[in-house]
Amino acid sequence: MDKNVSLKVSVRKLVEFVAMGGSIDSRFVGTNIMQEGTKTHQRLQGSRGEDYEKEVHLSMGYPYQSILLQIEGRCDGIFRNEKETIIEEIKTTARDLTELTEEDFPTYWAQVKVYAYIYAKQQELEEISVRLLFAKRDSLEERLFTKTYSLLELEEYVEGIVLEYMDFMGTILDSVNKRNESLKKLSFPFPSYRKGQKDLAKAVFKTIKENKRLFAKAATGIGKTISTIYPTLLAIGENKGEKMIYLTAKTVTRQVAEEAFQRLVENGLHLNVVTITAKEKVCFQEEVRCQKEFCPFADGYYDRLKAGLKDILANELIMNRQVIEAYSRKHMLCPFEFSLDLAMYADAIICDYNYFFDPKVRLQRWSEFHRDTIVLIDEAHNLADRAREMYSASISKSSFLQTGRIIKSIDKELYGKLKAVNDGLLEWKKELLEKDLFVLKEKPHHIVELVAAIVEECERWLKVNPSGAGYEEVLTCFYDGQDFVRVAKEYNGNFNTIVTIHKSEVNVKLACLDPSTAIRSLTKKAYATVFFSATMQPLGYYQTVLGGEKEDYHISIDSPFKAEQLEVYGKKVSTKYRDRDDSIEPIVRSIISTFHSKRGNYLVFFPSYEYLLQVYDAYMKRELPDHVRTIIQQPAMTEADREIYLNDFQARTDTLIGFAVLGGIFAEGIDLVGDRLNGVGIIGVGLPKITLERDVMKQHFQDLGYNGFDFAYVYPGMNKVQQAGGRLIRSEKDTGFIVLIDDRYYTPKYRSILPPEWKNFIDVRG
Repeated sequence: MDKNVSLKVSVRKLVEFVAMGGSIDSRFVGTNIMQEGTKTHQRLQGSRGEDYEKEVHLSMGYPYQSILLQIEGRCDGIFRNEKETIIEEIKTTARDLTELTEEDFPTYWAQVKVYAYIYAKQQELEEISVRLLFAKRDSLEERLFTKTYSLLELEEYVEGIVLEYMDFMGTILDSVNKRNESLKKLSFPFPSYRKGQKDLAKAVFKTIKENKRLFAKAATGIGKTISTIYPTLLAIGENKGEKMIYLTAKTVTRQVAEEAFQRLVENGLHLNVVTITAKEKVCFQEEVRCQKEFCPFADGYYDRLKAGLKDILANELIMNRQVIEAYSRKHMLCPFEFSLDLAMYADAIICDYNYFFDPKVRLQRWSEFHRDTIVLIDEAHNLADRAREMYSASISKSSFLQTGRIIKSIDKELYGKLKAVNDGLLEWKKELLEKDLFVLKEKPHHIVELVAAIVEECERWLKVNPSGAGYEEVLTCFYDGQDFVRVAKEYNGNFNTIVTIHKSEVNVKLACLDPSTAIRSLTKKAYATVFFSATMQPLGYYQTVLGGEKEDYHISIDSPFKAEQLEVYGKKVSTKYRDRDDSIEPIVRSIISTFHSKRGNYLVFFPSYEYLLQVYDAYMKRELPDHVRTIIQQPAMTEADREIYLNDFQARTDTLIGFAVLGGIFAEGIDLVGDRLNGVGIIGVGLPKITLERDVMKQHFQDLGYNGFDFAYVYPGMNKVQQAGGRLIRSEKDTGFIVLIDDRYYTPKYRSILPPEWKNFIDVRG
């Protein structure tokens, strides 16, 4: 056997794969019944005595034909004395322990039997016992099930599941061999590099080769997507990492990544690429109810999963939304869950930030291939604010009150726990109002304890009542409470508790003000990470809020386009909130003087929708020329609405002026190449609305020695400005102009944050 051909698999992944076929349906019960309870684990492990070893890493090489299968995992504990050896797995649950039987949860038995085989084989034991311990969370209740096996019995069992697993993995290994061969012949998929493009590609390759993290600011139009994907593939071809995940913030940038992979595949690359689309977008049902009782695509999912996986992996490389939906319908599979399962076997994954960073929806079993994965983070300037929300959680008093009213006549025990949360928040409200204190650095332990109790009670109730009156309300309380308790466990100096009181409502938010620690922790576990964006300006700010360290690499690449392609103008108008009314007429005059003078397509961006409407109403009262037409961004536009809006921007002989919002759906991630966009107007400097939470964030960074106002308001706002202006010049042939309307652009502070090619803007008079 060629010992150089090896394949790694965790014990959990091995047994869960073999269990496909109907023995588990845990992801479709509506609530996560069997959750890991760290405190309960630690308590039980700590009570086992001197003969007990906890958290034992086990691994072995299992020869299969010409392949060495590396099986590894970590069992909860091993109890050993002169009489016996017991491999133990601890599972925590909110269920009534008397309901459990020895036949429940076959995958747990499979898992502990594989651990037992590895240990017995290595220790030359003829016989070994396995034990499943089920424990109630936050209580002393527990239930044991113990079985004893001979080494021969375990050997036959493990041989059977390895044969089944490797039968499927033959398809995967064949694909990997084809991938590796194609990577040897891989070439850049364009005739030549753009200016600066090769520098970015070299920096990415060096970063991966040295297991580092890179912060790359590369101007719009440089071709960042292919300049990060291509060197990553070259690195994988040299055994630097095994997988790649391309994280995006918006649908449009996801499509750009798909197109880049498609081009490479058309040029001979063999690569399995999976796109993960949000559950709400791909669900085949009218209502998203992930329970086998309500969804035929969930019922019996695992009976059909293996066939679906084999089919799609044998016939497709680019597995985007359309492809996944087609195979999901063919094999009657939930398309969202199918995409998650496919991701386990893909070479490249394209998905939103939250599938990597958000604890609520992070890719299942991600830690199993985390250390071998190269992470590419597109539009990384978006990540800090997105991460703040991912690591924050809030509860509202009204949610528990309304649910309690519904449940009162149905379940007295659940009602009592709901009422306890409501009463606790009401009492705390009175205390806070007396003290006039609504922002706390400390975690509200008493509220967390009340919420933890209701989470457990909701879980019990949901298991018994999978539908009917109160189901949706209880489910909402469960998820909100579960999230709140989870965040409370991570609460540290980067958090504040913000309490908002309005009449009878009380909202409590555990607000993550600085996500840098969490981002740093996750990205450092990866093989290498590349943060890249056209607008990470100032770079030092983004390195700080994204968890950068001194040893990280960074690169800044200026625009590849010629200076004469872009003209930038400035107009001194105060758009500060106190001056808004006085600013409307000067802005209207500026729109008329600049965008009426030459026919074409234009976008004018405003810092808020309210401000947009004020200016738009005043503008429309003017007598406009016949050749001028306007369209306006509407709140909560669907994807179809957005397409209609953008499709209006075509080469024309008249004038179209689109009114839009800074930081909105048309200010980032859209490509209007050539004559589809001729000019951009930017009103204001994009500062976020002043809120209590933003002010708390400001103070947090001020206390850390930074300019808190800049961190909370100026830098995020000016990023919106740069993104909006970046819509204009998208290719070597594009030309146009930008008009910056705000007197703050004339100050050194704001001018210094502008892209280099914007800084010497020309003042527009009149």
